[in-house]
Amino acid sequence: MRQGVRKWASGIIALLLFSSLLAACGDNSGGGSGSASPGNTPSGEDNAGSKKPVEVTMITWESAAMNEKIMASMKKFEEDNPDIKVKLIPTPLDNYGVKINGMITAKKAPDIFMTGNDMLLDNAGKGLLYDWTELATQDKAFMEGFYDGVVDSWYYEGKLVGLPGLLNTYGIFYNKKSFQDAGLPEPKIGWTYDEFFTAMEKLSSNQGGVQQFGYYAPLDPFHVSLYSVSASGAPFADAIINPTKVEISDPFREGVEKYKSAIANGYMNPPTFDLTNAMSSFKQGKVPMTLQGQWVADDLIRTAPKELEWGYVPMPVVNSQTEIYDAVGWSSPATLKNPEAVWKVLKYLDSKMYEEVLPSTPVAPAAYQASSAAYYEALKAAGHPEVGEGLDHILKSQNTQPVRFLSTWAGKAYPFIEASWKNILMGKAPITELDVMAEKINKVITTGK
Repeated sequence: MRQGVRKWASGIIALLLFSSLLAACGDNSGGGSGSASPGNTPSGEDNAGSKKPVEVTMITWESAAMNEKIMASMKKFEEDNPDIKVKLIPTPLDNYGVKINGMITAKKAPDIFMTGNDMLLDNAGKGLLYDWTELATQDKAFMEGFYDGVVDSWYYEGKLVGLPGLLNTYGIFYNKKSFQDAGLPEPKIGWTYDEFFTAMEKLSSNQGGVQQFGYYAPLDPFHVSLYSVSASGAPFADAIINPTKVEISDPFREGVEKYKSAIANGYMNPPTFDLTNAMSSFKQGKVPMTLQGQWVADDLIRTAPKELEWGYVPMPVVNSQTEIYDAVGWSSPATLKNPEAVWKVLKYLDSKMYEEVLPSTPVAPAAYQASSAAYYEALKAAGHPEVGEGLDHILKSQNTQPVRFLSTWAGKAYPFIEASWKNILMGKAPITELDVMAEKINKVITTGK
């Protein structure tokens, strides 16, 4: 998902781009004027007389190179489905979410658009998304092809409002030589938190007054929740979608204390540390372990120095496995006119398209399990089968935690985390401040204020 600070000049460019984008869609839709559009061209019986193929419009936030690969794959879909024509709408480069929301509101949205989970739930709450429940129910075999549980967060109030496409997972990239030099075995799937914290300590150093941490990572309550749940404690938030409470259990407190100690002793970076250059330092062999999304593997394979020997491992466990992952995918506007045709395109995008595109752009595993096989093979061919094995292990976890709040009140809750969390980790506030933070967040959840 696109983030970042935008300068005022880029805002003007974005406005112009948005205008041209709406115009582009307007040319194709005419939804506002009531005229027929390619995206709204009647399908099925309505289109039988004209015998014109139904045009399905779509938009992504991917790069031009990725879009080119996507559309090359869609040519094969069109060959198998000559009654459907797929058209890619020019991609907005900045403020994607704002622009898509504007297009939906103006009833000029493409038939399919790329979306994140947050955006999905926000639009679903406003009744702006098409409900795929009926077609999905009729297509049980296809729906069972997704990794277990990954479709759950694409439902809103019992309605399937989109399909996940790619999954973002989080694990630890490590420098093999650093482990060897420290006399440590390389971490493997199922390694423990005791081994994790020991590795942090042994991989850290302060030679010549230069502090090197053993572990470089951002740390928030959702990641500490992994420790808590693995130790049979309560999760920080009790549900991925619309949690009803946050809880500070004893195992959660225990996890915070362990990270606090690691930070105080210089084994891990403090929460105020600037991690902007963590990956460039990792490539230079200066970072022994770092928490990153799986997309980093693609960059390392392409650009890391050949002498850098690196590996990947999922997060450790105390007693049982629990993981964090996030999805991006596809949705359609509630005003969609050709659901059967669009559903066919969606199914192809989620399965065959990713199966063909991901081997050459291995950025993330597909939510549709069978289509991830080619992605894992690409990682294996690049000399890093452990990445694919780790990701498959993560995605088959029976216990999944939220990566952040996915609720309308999230913006009101985060300031309470910001006010307390870093001070607690750095020992500037007592551990009891966790309960104060939780109480304030729970008040937000209960009252919406």
